Amino acid sequence: MEPAFREPALESLRRGEPPLDPQALEAITLGEREGIWHFWRDYYLHDYIAGGGSKVKFLTGKPGSGKTHALLLLLEEARRLGYVTFFAGARHMRLNKFDSLYQAVLETVDVESLVSSYCANVIRRLGYDPAQLDPGRDFFTRAQALGRAPDSLRREIQEKLDELYLDRKLNHNFALAFTQLCADHLGSRRLADGQRDTLGEWLQGRPLPAKFLKPLKIFTRINKYNARHMMASFLHLLRLCGRPGLCAVVDDLNALLERGPEGRALYGRAARNEVYESLRQLVDDFAGFEGAFFVFAGHTELIHDEKGGFKSYEALWMRIQNEVKGDRPNKFADLFNQDHTVKEIFTAETCLELQQKINDLFGCNSSIRQEDFHCLVESVSMFSPVRRVIEAIASQCDTGGN
Repeated sequence: MEPAFREPALESLRRGEPPLDPQALEAITLGEREGIWHFWRDYYLHDYIAGGGSKVKFLTGKPGSGKTHALLLLLEEARRLGYVTFFAGARHMRLNKFDSLYQAVLETVDVESLVSSYCANVIRRLGYDPAQLDPGRDFFTRAQALGRAPDSLRREIQEKLDELYLDRKLNHNFALAFTQLCADHLGSRRLADGQRDTLGEWLQGRPLPAKFLKPLKIFTRINKYNARHMMASFLHLLRLCGRPGLCAVVDDLNALLERGPEGRALYGRAARNEVYESLRQLVDDFAGFEGAFFVFAGHTELIHDEKGGFKSYEALWMRIQNEVKGDRPNKFADLFNQDHTVKEIFTAETCLELQQKINDLFGCNSSIRQEDFHCLVESVSMFSPVRRVIEAIASQCDTGGN
């Protein structure tokens, strides 16, 4: 492994965290077929979500049980399938207002890429091949050079763009902002200096002065009251641009129960209930979204803490609890416990396999014995045995083995 990636990846393992490098992450993955991310990829990203469905999932487990590892693998698969992906931690963003989530997601989106994709579709529908046009000139200028009359061409382009404005699945202001960006990109109607940036920032949910929006015929701002409708518009637009949808992951949801360095709760009771209500609405509104897969992950305290966890907000708990229980984990359930997968597949034998994978990837010489792994797996702790084993192997990489 390249030295530039080796040390950061090893340092992550020493802290009991998964490496961010996709190559290292996949190289040390155990039990691929049994992993929840593999199930979600096959049954949701490949099928249900790609077909226009939408789903909200909750993933819980002890610290170090592999939740973040599974989420990172899921996101990597989603990127390969063409999804727009989003990853954030609940400690670093406020979840009690949906517009915060909308803004965080849209800030990671390349709006210009979406504009280009949609404009390429418009060009094809007008009878031209986008690949054969001069990349240094806009479509309107190039089509005129090929003999098209400017007035009729401008009218045809606008008719195609107006289809967005007439689409009932798109908010009118959202559609108006996007069509203006497309018209400027195609060259049929130019924007003034700075207006392109203004429209892009408005689509991303940034607060802008009314004097910048009024000339563009936009008279509303994206806020907590309309953010859901804007998210639904964005998801519909993704599919119009040829993308299967959005895969969004929020980790460390246990921050709702945590306190900061000064002892103050990161989320007070009112703010925490606002988060739960927002999640409840998201679960209920999934039918209004197209091609969206949301996963919220956190520690098992979210289930066990009856005063501050999911059970403290009955409207949410009634929707996500597992009413049918069996000996095997139900991977179709909206609330999935990663500890069940760990108990099923994580043995002393798989620990030896994991040790060999880490030795091969990082050039280590860890030589922990099977009986020692057995003690680590069977011992009871607030931390998952996965973390304890990973930290033990990573410490051997420091010392060069026994």
